[in-house]
Amino acid sequence: MAQQHSHALIDCINAEQDRVIARKLRRHPRVLRLAQANLRRWSARDGKRVRPVFAEWKRILYYLNRSEIADFLVSETPMCRRLRQSSPFAGALSEAEVSKIRRNMVVEELASR
Repeated sequence: MAQQHSHALIDCINAEQDRVIARKLRRHPRVLRLAQANLRRWSARDGKRVRPVFAEWKRILYYLNRSEIADFLVSETPMCRRLRQSSPFAGALSEAEVSKIRRNMVVEELASR
């Protein structure tokens, strides 16, 4: 059975994943290409009525350079926190990386109680 986490912990996990993705993005152009491909595929499924969140991500992924996108990913602006819920960077981290981040964040949460 999957372990249930609080929304606050999930937000922390997502933010940490974005920090790791931002580091990869600065070094590897393929990370941006992956996000753009994901976004194109997801948008195509919507047909003519593309979700507003996908339009927001499109502006970010196609009009900012990799460094600017990485800066956005590590920011704590309300927009960034909101868009983390629908990140097109799915697949940018390995299962091992995701598991390690989740494990570390859960340990930190338990230690802070």
